[in-house]
Amino acid sequence: MFDRLVHLQPNIDRLVPLIRGAQRILVTMHCRPDGDAAGSAVAMGHILRALGKDVTVFNVDEIPETFAFLPGAELIVRELQDYDYDLLIVLDCAEPSLLGRKFPHDKLSCPRVFIDHHSVPYSDCVVNLHDSQASAVGEILFHLCRALDVELTKEIAAALYTSIITDTGSFRYTSTSADSMRVCSYLIATEIDVWDIASHIYENVPAEKMRLLGLVLQTLWISRDGRLACLHANRQMLRKCHCSGAMTDGFINYARSIHGVEVSIFLTQLEEDLYRLSFRSRGHIDVSQIASRFGGGGHKNAAACTLRGSVESIRSQVEEICNREIFIS
Repeated sequence: MFDRLVHLQPNIDRLVPLIRGAQRILVTMHCRPDGDAAGSAVAMGHILRALGKDVTVFNVDEIPETFAFLPGAELIVRELQDYDYDLLIVLDCAEPSLLGRKFPHDKLSCPRVFIDHHSVPYSDCVVNLHDSQASAVGEILFHLCRALDVELTKEIAAALYTSIITDTGSFRYTSTSADSMRVCSYLIATEIDVWDIASHIYENVPAEKMRLLGLVLQTLWISRDGRLACLHANRQMLRKCHCSGAMTDGFINYARSIHGVEVSIFLTQLEEDLYRLSFRSRGHIDVSQIASRFGGGGHKNAAACTLRGSVESIRSQVEEICNREIFIS
């Protein structure tokens, strides 16, 4: 019934005994988590607790308020009490550096598992449960949940649904497939409140975020040919609006929505001359190729990296790469 399950099944079969054999499990995801990262992490926490595991869900950054409504989100921690785990499960992370500069890589010696839909291969892991055709990590976790014989509760279903609707742009992106719709039919059958979920995500914006958006939109830059657009947020803007960097989630889509724009960039200032770059594309452009040039990664329509320099110099570097290697007409 599920077309992609044939591809996933061998690694699911390898992962299930690893999870069953581990007791203390650490779950994490990329820094500045979006809906896929937050939703899949919350769901993974519920799945593992249902198996009686001692679970810690960790991220170096705060979970955005947008996803705090999910039951279990309040259990995500930003500090670890110890580093003695039997298994580390990494979700929705195209490249280990995207776990964040404060992630304790050198203090964790347990086996690692990567569960992802990004196209970047992982070598430092015991299992790579990967499907680049999946719409979101939540879609993959649905199949893992079934393989572990864990009941699909409303709490798990709501988290997985959040993962899928956010990473498919509410089923607008090309990542939406027949399989992702089939998965969502099972999730909705648990009687989750789809309107409540959508309203929390899309119609519950803090006033501070709206004020920040007003400042960010004033930074709009568009290349001469109109194919590349850029927005940025610096620390001064964040302080003025009493916002964290996580509050910029979704702003990049305003640049991508402009007529003629094929690639959008959003720069968030981390330090004086250090920025996190997010990339989005529409259609055929693979922005993971751009991010990989700067040591980052992602998938075809969404990617990220960090880069030092000024907004102008970074923008110039990205534009040069796009003109030389990406925008081939």
